[in-house]
Amino acid sequence: MTCTEKWTSCNGFFLLVLALLSIAFNLTPLIADYVEDGRLLHSPISCYEWWLPGLVGGGLLVLPAVSMTLAARKKGSCNSRGGMLTSSLLSLVSIIGAAYCSVVSIFAIARGPLICDTGSNDLNNCDYTLTNLSSFQDLNFDLAWFLNATCLLEPDSGNATSHVFMQERFQSMDLNEDMQKIVHLTVFVALAIIGLLEMLVSVSQTGAGLFGFICGTSKKRKEDY
Repeated sequence: MTCTEKWTSCNGFFLLVLALLSIAFNLTPLIADYVEDGRLLHSPISCYEWWLPGLVGGGLLVLPAVSMTLAARKKGSCNSRGGMLTSSLLSLVSIIGAAYCSVVSIFAIARGPLICDTGSNDLNNCDYTLTNLSSFQDLNFDLAWFLNATCLLEPDSGNATSHVFMQERFQSMDLNEDMQKIVHLTVFVALAIIGLLEMLVSVSQTGAGLFGFICGTSKKRKEDY
């Protein structure tokens, strides 16, 4: 086994671990939503987990490169110039998926949980368009929502109607805001880091695949395509 194949083997292993972690973290807020009240799509922590940054971006789009990378380092048909080149090309897809995972996660961290952003954790308030990801100029890392005692606006003492309304809102909320904040921050910070690591490993595998394609592998020359 050449150094290129060992390099490829390590990249495939790390990509596999990162992809599985990405999928697990993306599923965490969805499971927390279901465990809280036994209903899915009822009280999501954020809109962004439904964009599936970890499941699709950091998971499914990375797995093809994982499978080809692990196959290319074995003494089989994929351990060839063509296999190395294919693993390199599939790593480009992984870079795109990992970038999507990181970008969505960064915006989720900046915006905060859905309840902090809208005063309600109703899925109807979610925005599923990518327009708010089109410009980084509007990105504002204000983590005040994590430090404040509550996400909801304080009632106006001079407005009795508003005061009564806010009291009813506080009494009607049966969710743990602190837990939602912790889950939101933990999940999307983890996904952002995983996405960045996946991009680095995928870039590394792109280089390893190109070296393997140019220099060849440890297979016999007559079998090295």
